[in-house]
Amino acid sequence: MPIALVSQVLASLGGVAHYSGLERAGVSRSAVAAALRRGEVFRVRNGWFACAGAPAELVRAVRVGGTLTGASAAALYGLWTIADPLLHLRVRSSTSRLSAPSGGGRLVPGRHGVCVHYRSERVSIAADPLLRALAEMFNCSDEVSALVALDSALNSGKLGVWQLPELKALILSTRRASVDKADAGSQSGLETIVRLLMRSHGVRLRSQVQIAGVGRVDLLIGDRLVVELDGRGFHAGRFEEDRERDWELIQRGYLVVRVSYAMVMHQRERVEAGLLALVRRGVHRGQVW
Repeated sequence: MPIALVSQVLASLGGVAHYSGLERAGVSRSAVAAALRRGEVFRVRNGWFACAGAPAELVRAVRVGGTLTGASAAALYGLWTIADPLLHLRVRSSTSRLSAPSGGGRLVPGRHGVCVHYRSERVSIAADPLLRALAEMFNCSDEVSALVALDSALNSGKLGVWQLPELKALILSTRRASVDKADAGSQSGLETIVRLLMRSHGVRLRSQVQIAGVGRVDLLIGDRLVVELDGRGFHAGRFEEDRERDWELIQRGYLVVRVSYAMVMHQRERVEAGLLALVRRGVHRGQVW
């Protein structure tokens, strides 16, 4: 096999793969050795190889001796995730020696920012499949973070609603009920976070509601309180369009509240208290503001 094709096969396998995965793809060990000599690919650890441009988190997880999983894998799959500073990886329960993600010395989880998920299966792939990665999030992360990722997977079509029973089967029995709170209609993690905040107080609301003459709104609390969430990518080019929408909604008797990414992510208690205050005043039922 031409050396250039070795790196192409690695790229098709996600950037990092074991000898066995390369052999199944038709790459011989001699071809890998030649690619190594030429610097086309590099050895991550014994038996594992990566191509240029391989995802850094994937390389780090394999270097430690595990499979990327949980929130780290969810981010790799392009899901909306709440930032998690830890590198999540799965290793076999019997594993006793793990390396530092930088490749120098032994792993010290607290020092190296690694969360190790010990499971019975052996490590044979660089990253867990999406379903398994999400299950590990529910087993390890807080409920909100796990549901943000699950909503994103459902809304993007990367996971089907029909797969939820299978997901539940992989989750600890004490946490399976959380899956029932998922909403495939949620188009951003901000929607998921605010929805969960309000529902924790018994407030009725719906995601992505179609309103005649206006279009879809992010969240509708009760009958009249519209919550629009301006994501991290919000820019001035949408300013006029959004003001037009707000005007039309107000003309139809709705109160529109706009909440920014920074407010949801860094002032969550303030957002929660403010929306609950409006609900207590009956704004969501169309009473006087």
